[in-house]
Order: sequence, then structure tokens, then C-alpha cells
Amino acid sequence: MQTASEELTFSGLARPVWRDFLRARRALFIYEILFKLVEAWLLVPIVTLVLAIVMSQAGHVAVSNLDILGFALTPLGLLYAAIGGTVALGLVLLEQAGVMVLLALNDVAERPPVKKLLWRMVGSAWRVIQLGAFFLVVFAVTLLPLTLISFLTYKSLLSEHDIYYYLKVRPPVFWLAAGIGGILIVAMIVSAAWFYVRWSLALPILLFENQRPRTALRASRDRVRRMGWRFAVILLGWLAGVFLIGLATEAGFRLFAAVVLDKLGERPFVLIALLLAKAALLATVSFVLVVGIALITRQLYLHRNEQLGLAPKEEWGTVLRTPRPISPWNWRLAWLTLPLFLVAPLALWMTLSRYQTDRPPVLVTAHRGNARAAPENTLSAMRKAIESGADYAEMDVQLTSDGKVVLLHDRDLKRVAGVSKRLDELTYDEVRKLDVGSWFDPAFAGEQVPTLAEVIDLCRNKIKLNIEMKFFGRDLQLAGKVADIIRAQNFESECLVTSLNNDALRDGKRRNPRLRTGLTIAHALGDASRLEVDGLSVRLDFLSDSLLRAAHRQGLEVHVWTVNDPRQMFQAMKRGVDNIITSDPDLAIRVRDEWANLPSGERLLLASRLLLGLEPGNFEPTQTD
Repeated sequence: MQTASEELTFSGLARPVWRDFLRARRALFIYEILFKLVEAWLLVPIVTLVLAIVMSQAGHVAVSNLDILGFALTPLGLLYAAIGGTVALGLVLLEQAGVMVLLALNDVAERPPVKKLLWRMVGSAWRVIQLGAFFLVVFAVTLLPLTLISFLTYKSLLSEHDIYYYLKVRPPVFWLAAGIGGILIVAMIVSAAWFYVRWSLALPILLFENQRPRTALRASRDRVRRMGWRFAVILLGWLAGVFLIGLATEAGFRLFAAVVLDKLGERPFVLIALLLAKAALLATVSFVLVVGIALITRQLYLHRNEQLGLAPKEEWGTVLRTPRPISPWNWRLAWLTLPLFLVAPLALWMTLSRYQTDRPPVLVTAHRGNARAAPENTLSAMRKAIESGADYAEMDVQLTSDGKVVLLHDRDLKRVAGVSKRLDELTYDEVRKLDVGSWFDPAFAGEQVPTLAEVIDLCRNKIKLNIEMKFFGRDLQLAGKVADIIRAQNFESECLVTSLNNDALRDGKRRNPRLRTGLTIAHALGDASRLEVDGLSVRLDFLSDSLLRAAHRQGLEVHVWTVNDPRQMFQAMKRGVDNIITSDPDLAIRVRDEWANLPSGERLLLASRLLLGLEPGNFEPTQTD
């Protein structure tokens, strides 16, 4: 038995790890390509279908944080989280397991029979998934106290006023809560790292010693004991190193691509070559990360077994050494992947070519009116939105205690009027006495909270309205009152009524069948494109291409919010969204005009630049203050 723990270092492992890679490199390259293909085209679609079936049993689509939290605490929600989490971690472990098995087979002088090998791998796959499930359950239970502390911190420090007040004003209590949150985040990261290191040998123990998942976890804990900090330095150091190398590679490639485009010009073949090179770099980083951690983990397993004097299991040939490397894969399998690389440029060019298709110009919505030029949700903001030439003005409406529909975003008036009361605690006459303009600029002193009817009178035939209904618990009549006001004003064709609350949208539609409605989405579980609405108002970073295509197939408008960066505006336009909600409508209109005036070829080149992560070329709009 070896007891010299100082031999367990990254430099000491480098030579056997590199030797293992050289012996099995052919098999590893092919395996990674095939695994990614199977994962993308078979495993992920199957799991997505299962999760969709689970969501269909819930009877609704969860689109707000409270909806999702409420669903997560139900039996179906827990099942959804369990399936999703287990499969995600299971796929990672299965990929790692395949690499380790290939390495083990490369060490044996004689391969096991194919039938026996496949049978063992199928059996191991189920146990690998169980291993991931055990890990998630234990880790989730461990995080419960931290989650409870987070909830109590929010309730005790940040619940007195609307969260936007704390984010904008940032009083001392905000920094206290942020400090506690930072400590909790660090604690969660440290806990995850601790569990990962503690159980790092569980996968090879399960594979090569035919152990049950729980037994493998306990065995890993025992073998890592007293060597945990060395394991942590090696494993976490590798992960951190590859992550930093990936960031540096991405930054370096952007500089390289910019130089190439500057020297050779934005020709189609140059752009395609750069796009393929970027894809190859990303694939290489992924390969290095996955294969590298599997190689290191297996060597740690072998090294630790030798230190503890544990007898190897010969069935998988895990520690038998032979100078005759035998590849378990035939090189002819590589030809299966060759057509993918041959058609990749064609597929990429066809994907880019759809950006040449002429579409109606994207519409621009001024967020809360022109909130950069005037205090938000006021008549002045609506006038500024009209002056900017925006197509829509977005606003937020709530109810006063006596049932008046007025404009306000937050759940209280602390941020915009300095009053620590909610709208439903004040009458309309009390609200009208408040100054909601001075906080923005003294020039707007005396600005009042407007009613929805006043805004409609101001905006009719000048700008359309996106009327977002805000619900904070006791305003159940809001949807009906909004629907009635719009019907009385005969304003249905000039507005879209939106909300996070889909039940409220249905209520408004029943009250006024001519009403156009749109679901506001920050996060979502379920297929939001199948809801009975006229549009989706989606947070930009949540909008996926699949959701965009599904919505358009259903005939739904897709609005994205809140987009204030010109590069993001270009990206949204090239993807084909219908409406951009922005706090800077002047900038968005200039970007839209620039995009619309580009010839199809230049539009294609611009799309390619954006995919490469480069700035939009010569277009440099100046943002307004």
C-alpha cells in the first residue's frame, strides 16, 4: 500500500492522462461526435416530450415567478423538476461513463464479447441515471436551509416596498440583503464543489466495481477522505482552467475574425469559413472539457485504489497494462460523420439566407412611454413616445381603492412619489394629489398619475398602446374594467392588452370579445404558443427560436422586451420578431431604418457578423441619454 499522498498532484497525473488520451484518441473523437448526435436528435427530444406530457397534466402554463413557484411545490411540479434535473445530470454522467469505458477497454489485451459488452453498458446506464438522481436529492436537501434563509432575507429586508425601489434607490438595507445574498451564493457554490469532490469517484466505482449507486457514493466518500483538498485542486482546477481558456479563445477568435474581415472583406466564403471555424473551436473546448475531466477522474480512481491497496476488477480491464492498444471502434465509423461536415456549410448558408427574406418592418414600442425622456407612465412620457415616432407605447395599469384604472408599474408609490402605500390603499382623489414627476427631473414637477381613459384620449390615432395589467393580489376586477373602458372608447383596434396573468386575459376577452390580448412571459413552463391569445410579450433572453417559430405558426405576434442595446436590436430583427419593446425608441427606430434599408446581400453579411459575435460593422448609432 502506498501512503505517500504527495504523489497525488496534477503534474504527477499529467503523464498517465496524456498516455491514456493518445491510446484512445480515435475512439474518443468518434464517440463524442456520435454521443452529441444521439443526445441532440434522440435523447433530448424524448425527454422534452415526457416533460411536455407532465406539464399538460397541470392544466395551465406557468409564466410568472409566482406561477412557477406554485407549480414547483405541487406533486406534478416536483415530478417535472425531478425528471428534468435527473436527465440533465444523467446525460453528463453517461457521457463521462462512455469515455471511461472506452479508456478501460483500450487497456485490455482482449475485448469482451460484443453482446456481453452492450448488455453491461445498458445495465450501467440505468445505474448511472440513478446515481445522478441520488446526487440531486441529497444536494437539494442540503440547499433547503440556504433557500429558507434567502426567503427570510427577502421577506424581512426587501418586502416593505416594490423591488424596483430597492434596485433603483439602493438604500442601506438593499446592500445588507445583497451582502447576505452574496454569502448564500458563495455557500451554494462551495456546497456544490464539496459534493462534487466528495463523490468524484462514485462513477468509476459504479462502472468498474459493479456497485449500487448509494454504495458507490459511500465508497467515493471514504476513498476521498483525507485527500479531498488534493482532489479539489486537481478537478476544480481543471474545470476552471478550461473555462478560462474557453473565454480567452472566444475573445481571441473575435479579434482574429475582425482582422480577417478587415483584410479579406466580408465575402460569403470568408464568413462561412469563419463561422465553421468558430463552431469547431466551441466543439474543441467542449471535447477538452468532457474528455479531460473523465481522463483525470479515472486516473484519480486508479491512483487512489493503488494507494489503498484495493484489488482491481478485471472484468472491464480497468488497471491491466498492455503495450498493445486495441481500439474498440473501427475507423470506418468515422465515415458516418463525414457527410455531416460536408453538408454543414450548405445548411449554414441556407439558415443565413432566410435573413434575406423581406418581412414587414419590425414595430417599435416605447417602454412605459418614452421613459428616458419623461417620467414613466405619465402623459408626458406618452407625448414623448408619440414625438419619437414609435408605433406603440407600453404602459402599466392598476386599480385604486375606489376602482379607477390608472397607470403605475410598481406595487407601491415609494419610488415615483415617495409614498409607502399601495394603489389599492388610496382613492383616486388621493392619488391625483401626488407628484410623480419630480423624482425624474424638477422640470416635470406636478406631473400626476393619469387614468387609462386619459391616455387613450391623448393617443388615439397617434400611437397604439400595449396596456399591461399589473396584479398585486386584491385587484381582481382590473381585467373587466380595462375591457369595459376599451369597449366604451371603441379602442380595440389600437391596443393590445397584456399580462403575466393568463386567467385575467381570458376574463377580459370574455368581457370584450373584440379585445386583443397578449401573454407577458419572463419565464415559462409549458407550451405558451398554444394559449388563446393574440400575441406573446417575451423577455429577450428567454425567447428561443423554437418558441418564435411555434408562435408564428399559430399566427401570434411576438414582442420582445426590454431591448436597449443596438446589437441586440439587430439580432432581434434578423430573427424575425414582430415588435421590439425598448426604453430608447429613438435608437430603435434608427436601427430599424438602417436594417430595412440594407440590400439583401448586406443583410446576410450583417447576420453573419452577429453570429460571429462581432459588432454590427459600420453602423454605430448613438444612444440617447
